[in-house]
Amino acid sequence: MGRRTGGTLPQVCRHEGTGQGRVRIKGRTFYVGRFGTPEAHARYIELMVGHGYLPAAAAPGPAAEPPAPAVGNVAPEPPPEPTRLPAGNEQVPTGLTVGEVCAMYLSHIEGTVRHGQRSGRYEKALAAVRAVRPLATMPAATFGTRALLDVRGRLIVTPASNRKPDAAGKVPTLARRYINELIGHVRRMFDWAVLHELVPNDRVAALAVVKPLRKGDTTARETKPRKPVRPSIVRATLPYMSREMADLVWFIRLTGCRPSEAARLRLCHVHDRHKPVWRYVPKRHKTAHKGKTRHVPVGPQAQGIIAAHTAGRGQRDYVFTPQRSVPARKPTNGVIPIESRRPVAHARKRFTKDGIMQAVRRAVIRANKERGEQQLPLLPHWTPYQLRYTRLREIRKADGREAAQATAGHSRETMTDHYAPANWRKAARAALASG
Repeated sequence: MGRRTGGTLPQVCRHEGTGQGRVRIKGRTFYVGRFGTPEAHARYIELMVGHGYLPAAAAPGPAAEPPAPAVGNVAPEPPPEPTRLPAGNEQVPTGLTVGEVCAMYLSHIEGTVRHGQRSGRYEKALAAVRAVRPLATMPAATFGTRALLDVRGRLIVTPASNRKPDAAGKVPTLARRYINELIGHVRRMFDWAVLHELVPNDRVAALAVVKPLRKGDTTARETKPRKPVRPSIVRATLPYMSREMADLVWFIRLTGCRPSEAARLRLCHVHDRHKPVWRYVPKRHKTAHKGKTRHVPVGPQAQGIIAAHTAGRGQRDYVFTPQRSVPARKPTNGVIPIESRRPVAHARKRFTKDGIMQAVRRAVIRANKERGEQQLPLLPHWTPYQLRYTRLREIRKADGREAAQATAGHSRETMTDHYAPANWRKAARAALASG
């Protein structure tokens, strides 16, 4: 399981044996009821409020009592009409607090969960709600520039829960880019509130005045830009993984797909298998909710990995599965043949992006331990997502920006430039020839 990022909340996981939802809070496990039910979500919110993760206003209220039965010929009073907000230019009521708006926004986000799983948008919304928790009792109609600056100021000095203390024992604070993301989600929450006439319309313009933190203008922690990893480093790390994980990581290296896309790979989603280049069309991907289709080209080397892992298996089975990661016998020379592996009943059916990242991190640690004993240079720590940078830069250097953009599935060229910037060597050759 991957480490939670700073500012996020403990999440409900499904217990495979009982179908119950469970959440881990400060070292204790709580069961909230049948996974995915409204009752389980209500119990989860109560636990978050009880342990201080959410404001008290987010707690679900008591259930409404049914109307009293009719006595004689007297009919019971009809239930009160729901409060309707005024339309037009009439003044919007100012009774709602920030905590109540947060609770309503979380309920809205919960209703937009896709494929039965919470998206990164939901995680960031929870973190944004937690950031404004100290202002939960403040009237939402008065939440403006000063309040948002106060939230941002506290985030700048908030320690990051996913960072280890440095040599002086000080825990690093939240990063600047992450703070900007949380402030952006606070703005979107009030945009949603204005859209549903829960707060006055001028709140959007007031919050838009607060600009994102810029590099060099703040004391917030800066993060290093993600860079590609050298293929030689990847090859030196693979022997310290299971064969299943090593093949998955190398598949990412060959195709440049996202780790989550490689983890969800099924043979039924691979088309054009009668052609030299196969086409992997994942059903779920980062921009699927925008109606976009993702096409991942699969070359001969990646095709060989798929063929080795799908022999004798169904079309809808995951190509890479943790159930085949445990060897039937101890590996020899760091190699675990596919035919020597056995299924594990308690293992998951597929890998996750966090599981892949953790496997890479542990493999680097094991490799460096052995290399240190042999007095060899240590390997730098790297992440699976760096493989995407490596592959896209190779493609742009060989075949140009358009090929790299199509491989990555980017809609804008500027995003491709972020992953694979213009080749400096070509510019240097041009300057040498005619500059």
